Order: sequence, then C-alpha cells, then structure tokens
Amino acid sequence: MIPNLDWLADAACAGMDTRAFFSTGRHARAQVNAARRVCAACPVRVQCGQWAIQTGEKWGVWGGMSQRQLRQRRRRFTSRAKTDFREAA
Repeated sequence: MIPNLDWLADAACAGMDTRAFFSTGRHARAQVNAARRVCAACPVRVQCGQWAIQTGEKWGVWGGMSQRQLRQRRRRFTSRAKTDFREAA
C-alpha cells in the first residue's frame, strides 16, 4: 500500500534543503532549533510528525519534534498499538 503523502506539498519546508532538518557537529542544537522554528509555522506539522512516528523515522526534525521527542512518542505509539491489537484479538 502506498501511503498518502499529499500533505508534503503544503509543508513549510517544501523546497528547502533537507539538510536543515538533520543536525550535525558543534552547532547541532542551533540547527535543531532553527528547524523547529520552520515547523512551528507549518500547516501540516501534525501529519509530518505522525508520518515520522508511524514509519519509524529515527533521524532529524519531523513535525517540530527533535529526535528525542520522536523516540518518546514512538514508544507511546508502539505501546498503544500493541494494546489495541491485543484487545482486538
């Protein structure tokens, strides 16, 4: 199944260099903060974050969330999905 990614066209980062969302080096914190500022004004921030969590994206800023925040949300999402699966069975 091909996921619906129509929301990408409306993203505030559309057309930007993707390296802006993947921090490296001494200035990583500043890079993350700059990327999060772009995301703060994005009309599809929620869809972006959901996509990153559901697909297991491990690197970069997605939906205004840092890598650490993505990991935390992914754990909650995975735990919830396991619980939902068990209840449905």
